[in-house]
Amino acid sequence: MHWPLVALIAAVSGTAHAQDNEIRWRVFDQGDAALLVIADTDDATDNLGLPVLSCKSKFGSVEIEGEAKENLRFAMADLIRADETPWIQVLPDTAAETTTIDVFFSFIDGWRYKFIIGDDHKSFDRFKREGVLEFKLGKAMVHEEFKVGLVNVTKFLELCKRPARN
Repeated sequence: MHWPLVALIAAVSGTAHAQDNEIRWRVFDQGDAALLVIADTDDATDNLGLPVLSCKSKFGSVEIEGEAKENLRFAMADLIRADETPWIQVLPDTAAETTTIDVFFSFIDGWRYKFIIGDDHKSFDRFKREGVLEFKLGKAMVHEEFKVGLVNVTKFLELCKRPARN
C-alpha cells in the first residue's frame, strides 16, 4: 500500500494552504481520489505519518489505514482462533459493530490495519474538532490522535462526500 500512496501524492499538484516543513494533516486531491496524510510538505514524499485516510472522490466512504500494534494483532488472533468475524466499533458509536477490519503485513511497513466507514460517520465529528479517531476490536482499543492541520480534515471529507440526490 505504501507505493500507491507515494504515486498518488506524486501525481498531485497544489493542495491546502499550509506552511512548508511543518508536520500537519495535508490534503491531496487527484480529481478521482483524495488522500489525507500527516506530512511535512505539500510535495511528493514517502515521509508519511499514520493513520492515512483515503477515498474515491464523491463516493461517500473513507478508508483508514494505520499501524496495527500488538494489542490489535492479539485481538485479531483471538477472533481468528474463535472463527469469528472481526467487527469493530468505531467510536463514539458503541451500540453497534460498525465495520470489519483487515490486519495485514507489509515487508516495507510492518503490521497494518485497514477499514472503511462512511464519510458521514459520527466519529468524524470528533476527528474534525480534536484530531482523534478511536475504535475497538474485542478488548483492544485503538486511539489515533494528531491535532495539527485539522482544517484539512473538513476539506478532505468534502472531497469524499457523495453528492446529494435530486
